[in-house]
Amino acid sequence: MLMITCTVTGNREFVGLDAVRSVTNHPDHIAVAVTCPACGGEHVHRTGRRLDEARRAARLEAAVRRAAELAPA
Repeated sequence: MLMITCTVTGNREFVGLDAVRSVTNHPDHIAVAVTCPACGGEHVHRTGRRLDEARRAARLEAAVRRAAELAPA
């Protein structure tokens, strides 16, 4: 069983392994295509340590830019 978040409804759903359509191994993450029980669509969910690190770094960079814009010169 996997827990996914439906990108259409925003609900968290449990899906069985029979709902997994494909698994693709990328250098920095794993992509899992799943048929969603909530909306019937196919969603791709990505996971991986390097992907999470890249997302965290991008959020930090955006926060630093916003802080720099708000700070008086």
